[in-house]
Amino acid sequence: MTDVMINQNTSVQGSDGDWTLTSDQMVFMLRHHNAMLAAYQTDDLDFLRALAQSEDYAAVFGTMSFDEAYDRYEFSSI
Repeated sequence: MTDVMINQNTSVQGSDGDWTLTSDQMVFMLRHHNAMLAAYQTDDLDFLRALAQSEDYAAVFGTMSFDEAYDRYEFSSI
């Protein structure tokens, strides 16, 4: 899998040490799971950028970078 940097101002772990997603954030990631996986596998950076810049993403994640959101999502499935 190729690493994608959408926003360089990222941290994997929140300031309080909590790596969890809210239920709304998890639902968003699950809803887009197959599309994100396909985009990573085919290096479709345009799709990932569009998703990260979408109004739906901003409504759920606020200012959290896509990289951090995806890292938290991956961490939650360990």
